[in-house]
Amino acid sequence: MKTFKRFQVSTEGLSEKEKIIQEKLIRASELISLIYEKQKNPKNKGANFFPKDVTKEKIKEAAEKNPFLLHPYTLVEKDKKGRLIAIPFSVKFKKELGQVAKLIIEAARISENREFGKYLGQMAQALLRNDYAQNEILWVTSKPFRFNFIIGPVERYLDRLFFKKCAYQAWLGIIDEQRTQEAERFKKIILASRRKILTDTEKIALPQLRIEITKTICFAGQKVDFMPTGSNLPNSPDLMKKYGSKLIIFENSLDFQFKQDQLPIVHKIFPKKIQDSYSPQDLYDASLRCILLHEISHSLIRYQDAEERLQNLFPVFDEILAYVLGVKSCGTLLLKGAMTQKELEAVMVMHLCRHFVWFLDFMKNPEVKDYTSGAAIAMNFFLKEGGLKEKNELYFIDFTKLFISIDHLARILEYYLSSGTYEEAKKFINEYGSFDVFKKSFLKLKTS
Repeated sequence: MKTFKRFQVSTEGLSEKEKIIQEKLIRASELISLIYEKQKNPKNKGANFFPKDVTKEKIKEAAEKNPFLLHPYTLVEKDKKGRLIAIPFSVKFKKELGQVAKLIIEAARISENREFGKYLGQMAQALLRNDYAQNEILWVTSKPFRFNFIIGPVERYLDRLFFKKCAYQAWLGIIDEQRTQEAERFKKIILASRRKILTDTEKIALPQLRIEITKTICFAGQKVDFMPTGSNLPNSPDLMKKYGSKLIIFENSLDFQFKQDQLPIVHKIFPKKIQDSYSPQDLYDASLRCILLHEISHSLIRYQDAEERLQNLFPVFDEILAYVLGVKSCGTLLLKGAMTQKELEAVMVMHLCRHFVWFLDFMKNPEVKDYTSGAAIAMNFFLKEGGLKEKNELYFIDFTKLFISIDHLARILEYYLSSGTYEEAKKFINEYGSFDVFKKSFLKLKTS
């Protein structure tokens, strides 16, 4: 299966029943990837959520009479008279979802943890009822279990037409308690200093923010195409306001990406002086901190009206602000003694490296364009501000200027996300969003 990936995770410590549960949830994830492959179509901006021969304007016009056409959990087709109709995912994929739900219910019945069994049972029913928001609520509000599992249509990046429709995915992991405790320390410091990091324009106060570091067992569906190192749910500002947020760091995905892409890129785009200043372990720890701080920051920048104002540009600003704000928050960690100067510099190195990773991913998968656009904005801004200098396809860092540039960029991006207009945001992307900054190094990078 192209959109299913299993990672090597030790089953030591799992009971025989837990091993059976694990295999049933893995099988359920495999089946959900088959539904995702029916949704996916890189050639169309609307993927297979909409008929390819119907324009965006026609869909918007029809949606004024039938808002269900733009509901996140429906597929749009034509009826016999050529009219647009919305079909719930639970109807369109009834057979497949029935098989998935059956496996999850079987796992629930085996579980000796009654709360986890209840959690699985509710998740299976949500799949059959087309009530996928309930999955996110369950995941956010449930106490930590040994297994971390979520399944259903979640992210909207596949829909590049409206950024409305959700694509199926799943993940399964086992909680890493030691690293989770370390992450909680960072979270507490950042939340306590929130007003120093952000301006006074944030619109949603979270009732709670939970963090888990997980040893990833498998990814399915959209998770495989994007290979994320972290995830933050729920997506809905209304749900976040009511239930809070929960973020996950996927250890095995990070390990895979670090070895395959990040470390080779460091060796190709930075001068030897920078390479020699940090060990592979220093850079790995910095990469882990980058994604952790990014996901924490994501929870702090939810604005009630941002998606409505910025429309299809929203994901560009949402992602890059979270990345930049995460690095900016390191200043607070440094002052509190939770991070050293060298560790902060390593975080900035890996922050830059991740931008090049997104460009390489974009060359393989156009659906990650929003991430790459944000990365291009950051790189072009840092070069213009003097935090970076490019010479002979190598990037030289002035760490002091770079950190100041990061602070400046965070303030600018926050303005667009919190109160900027679509026209203003579009103008900013046109000024700083050129991919040429990556294309100069493409030949070197693609051999990574």
